[in-house]
Amino acid sequence: MSSSLSRILSVLNLFTPERLVIDAEVIAEEYDLSRTSSYRYLKELCDAGLIAKRGPGGYVLGPRLIELDWMMRKYDPVLSTGRIYIEQLSQRTGLTVFVSAFYDDKIINTYILSPNNALNYSFGRGRPLPLFRGAQAKILTSYQGVKKIKDLYEKKIQYDPQNEYSLEEILKQAKQIRKDGYCLTNNELNKGQTGIATPIFIEPNSKETHTSISVVGSLEQFELLRLETIIEMLVDTSAKLTEISVQSEQKHALDRLHLINADEVDHL
Repeated sequence: MSSSLSRILSVLNLFTPERLVIDAEVIAEEYDLSRTSSYRYLKELCDAGLIAKRGPGGYVLGPRLIELDWMMRKYDPVLSTGRIYIEQLSQRTGLTVFVSAFYDDKIINTYILSPNNALNYSFGRGRPLPLFRGAQAKILTSYQGVKKIKDLYEKKIQYDPQNEYSLEEILKQAKQIRKDGYCLTNNELNKGQTGIATPIFIEPNSKETHTSISVVGSLEQFELLRLETIIEMLVDTSAKLTEISVQSEQKHALDRLHLINADEVDHL
């Protein structure tokens, strides 16, 4: 990606829950640009549908992002082909299921399924989670590797006002989580709630992961359930979702190969 394109796209990072509207002056100040360059950035993003004009000089996130979100949910193998396993997990346990993703040093819930539509959670779909609070975040952070965890701690985790751990304590917990293959937490994101998360690996024999699946419910719900059984079901579901992701990638690779071969034949 060219540096110019990268900088233009980085303008999207200026949007936050506290700043939902930006203008040319915000861009000029953040990136030390002229107003002419700032307006060029805004025009490029508007033309792509990534932002839209609102009011005198103001810009908000655009409709193209909604389309991309729909495409992700429809064509991501975990959320499309794998949805049947997510639904089965929720129905069999009676718990809310979360699919979460790690990207750009952030963790967000990309999909939430509740058996009774009770979605009163502090961190819903799309809202960044604290990096070491809650089962979803802890499992994904723990699998990032020691060097990356240290970097995340220095840049973000230590500044979380609710963080209770030193770097050494976090590294110790992360090692245990990797050994167990799952993470269980109580009262960390939502009072009175328990969460259990497992990683969805990029392939069966890998320890690399950017996605997790978790179940969340009240302490009362978990008192009625056999914890070992829930963990077994969660591990089994994550293994199935890993396999689905691998099969999808293999299919896409074959499709790309067929397109290349077809193109070569057309040029003979």
